[in-house]
Order: sequence, then structure tokens, then C-alpha cells
Amino acid sequence: MFEFARKLQKRGGELISEFCSEIGVEKWGFKVRLHNRTPSIDILSECLIHKILCCLSFKEATRMSILSKTWLQAWSTLPNLDFTVDFSKGNDMKIVDDIMGRYRDGKIPIEKFELLEFDGDSENLFRMIDKWLDIVLTNGVKDLTISSYSYPLFIFAIFTVKSVRKLVLESCTLLPSVVVNCNSLRKLSLSYVRLDENMLQALLNSCPLIESFIFEYCKGLETMNPQKIKSVSLKFLKIRCCGGIWEIDAPNLVSLKYTWEDIPQLKIVRESRQLKYSRIVLQCLDSDNVNAAWFCKLRKFLSNSISWSEVCIESYRCNDINIQNLQLDHKDSNPHVDVLNVIIIWKNGESSTFVDALVWSCQPRRLNVDSTREKITFFIDHLMYMKNSSQSTSHGSTPLLSQLKGVKAYKFDRKKESWHPVEHKSGELVTTNSEMWDWCYFLLDW
Repeated sequence: MFEFARKLQKRGGELISEFCSEIGVEKWGFKVRLHNRTPSIDILSECLIHKILCCLSFKEATRMSILSKTWLQAWSTLPNLDFTVDFSKGNDMKIVDDIMGRYRDGKIPIEKFELLEFDGDSENLFRMIDKWLDIVLTNGVKDLTISSYSYPLFIFAIFTVKSVRKLVLESCTLLPSVVVNCNSLRKLSLSYVRLDENMLQALLNSCPLIESFIFEYCKGLETMNPQKIKSVSLKFLKIRCCGGIWEIDAPNLVSLKYTWEDIPQLKIVRESRQLKYSRIVLQCLDSDNVNAAWFCKLRKFLSNSISWSEVCIESYRCNDINIQNLQLDHKDSNPHVDVLNVIIIWKNGESSTFVDALVWSCQPRRLNVDSTREKITFFIDHLMYMKNSSQSTSHGSTPLLSQLKGVKAYKFDRKKESWHPVEHKSGELVTTNSEMWDWCYFLLDW
């Protein structure tokens, strides 16, 4: 026990030194009572100790409480609470309940509350969570996270508490109730929840000042009706693995991230002039639908929508593509893509027509490839072939290949942790360790 205390004292001193250095406060001295023989000198105020403890995980902050009475007092009134509860262990529930009772009785302010519950689905558990949630909301919580499978939650009841600025819900069941406005909420994140389109509209309409909305792996919106996200205040939007048709009307959007297994049905009603970053991830994986029609659809989407900062395509299969079908369509379309990230795990060989279709559909200024040396070398060789073909053929004879005017390749050196140019020599990278994964990027001139 004493050996642990000495190690903790040393760690505490290091943390204090780092923290004081960051905020520009001189560290005068630090002593810890051991064996009840050494007097304790606590120079740091409880407020400052709170700030230090808030920089740590809740578990680490708990261990710091043995340093002195002042640190124990600071920990016992810590405004940030983070609990992971295993319902099968009754002791977990009792510990959390005792702590929450102390915060209730002492009316101790709570700024941040996180509850991760697993292995539980019963009325007794839900009643306990209801009790803790009531204490948290009463004590003025600002940042609230609840992850509990099937926990029935009246989300609009939370909106009545004007202190909540950030709300993160995972795996809960959202229940309908009387809709109320929540002018304090700035960030809302919903993951693995089930709700219908009426609930989604009501949530967004009731938060007129919301700035960040994250929507991941949610069910109940797979309909033919467009899901409308309309908000003047919204700045950050992330939609991940949620099917359906999306219509986004957010004229002040700064960041947009979208992930789905297929080309999105996404309509931007009003393009934001403040949009600085936009990313779309297509998790094609083993799909047999990645053919000429798929690439034509992708090119059309990228040409008709906003300018995308980054497009990421994850591909497990490399299908041969009918190039003639690509050349018959979208002759005047012009994709707007800055960076194309490609993660290649081809299980069925290589195809030059697949690479042709890939770069044609996006026409990126930069192409990042994450794959084996063998497949990266294949990319280098074929891109150089495309460039050389465009320089040696008459204009218009090969529309697909003639569009690429220049290629510069760069490879990441793991030892030096830096990028360096690659001079093209056919098959150069696969002389050894062909299955080793590498990073390479290309600057493309169209």
C-alpha cells in the first residue's frame, strides 16, 4: 500500500508540474502524508486541483484522492463523473448509488456525467438510472452521456433542463413525449437508437441553436421519404451508416461527414459558403454492385453536389469494368474532389479497368493508397501508363486515358517517418515483401 502511495505521489508531482507549467503557475512545493508522520502542505487550491483531476480519467482521479485530505475533498466534489457499470455485479450499482446520493444530499454541482452500462436490461436497473439521471439534471449538468441498451428515455424531458449543452445517447430507446424547445443544447449525438422521421424532425426543430449533430447506426428511417435536416445554426454534421434519402439545408455548415455502404442519396439544398471540410466514406467491401453503372452514378453524384474535400473508398474486390460504358455517359460532368483515399484489400486479383474507373469517377487532385506493396506498385505502373497514353495519342481518341496529364508519386518511409518521391521503375516496390502494407500518395494533374 505504501509503495503504491509513493508511486502515486511521484505521478501526482509530475502531473502537477506539467499542469502548472501549462497554465503558468509556479509550483512552490508538494508533500504528502505517509504513515501519519509527515505533515502535509497543500499549496494548490481545491479549484486548481479540480482542474487537474478533470484532465485525468475518473479512475486515475480516484487514485489521486489518497494524496492528502485536500485532494480527497477535491475528488469527493469532482464536477466530472464517469461510471462504467456491470449490472451483474451488484457492488457496482451500490457504489454508484452511494456516490450519487452524496452529490444529491450535498447539492454538489455536476458539469459532466458519463454512464456506460452493460449486461443489464431490467426494470430495476432502469429505475436506478432514472434516479441518477434526476440527480444529475437537478445538479445542473452541462455535458451528459448515457449508453444503456434499451433504456427507455423521454428525451424531451432532458430538454426542459436549461443547463444541458451536450447530449450523447447510445443504444437507448427514445420515447415520444410533449415537445419542448431547448435553447441551451449545442451538441447532440445519437448512436444505435431507433426513432422515426417524426422524432428526428421534432428533435432538430426543438433545438434552434444546435451547432453539432452526430447520427450513427440508427434505425427506423429507411423510407422513401427524404429525411430533412434543416438548421440555420448547424455547423458540424456527421451521418454514419444510417440509410435513407437525406436532404440537408444548413447554410452555415462548416464540416460535413457521411458514411454509407453505397453512393448516398444526398441533396444539399443550400451550399454553405463557410464549408471548410466535407468527407464521404463508401464502404463497398465485397459488393458485387461496383460496376460501370456504379462508377457512372458516383461521378454524377460528385459532379452535381458540393466540392468534396475527401472521398474514401474501401474495396475488398476488384471487378473488371466495361470502359466503353463509362465513355458513353457523363462526358460533360466534372467531379469536384480534392483527395481520394483508397483502402485496397483485393481478394480476387487486379484489374486495370477498375483503376481507370476509380480515378475517372472522382478525378482527385490527390490519391492516397493504403495497401500491399504489390498493389501499390500496380497503381503506380498503371497511372504512369495512363499519363503516357494521354501524351502519345491524338486528342479525343481515348477519352478516358487522355484526361490524365501528370502523375507524381510519393512513398512513406517508416524508418525516417517521412515522405519521399518515387521514381517510376516498373515493379520496383515489389522486389521484397510484396505483401507488406505501405502508404503511397499521388498528385494528379487533369
